[in-house]
Amino acid sequence: MIAINESPKPSVSEPVASALIAIAQVRYEAFCEHFGREPEPDEPLLFDPEEELPTAASAEDRMHQVISAATISNVDPDLVLNYLGFTYIH
Repeated sequence: MIAINESPKPSVSEPVASALIAIAQVRYEAFCEHFGREPEPDEPLLFDPEEELPTAASAEDRMHQVISAATISNVDPDLVLNYLGFTYIH
């Protein structure tokens, strides 16, 4: 099970900011490849790939997309997952 902490985010450290940018770049490219165009400002980069139109992915899928993009970017996914409030509940 996944829990998301909705509390306000602390200031972003340089390593977290760099990781967020790297992951966003990967997800931006995935959006362009999937939908054949650049995303509008209000469209999700963490999207449901089964949908024809840009639709936000489920919490679990968002977490997996962040991990995948982090791996591709060679950044620590835990930095971003922790910042975004994703935690595993066993």
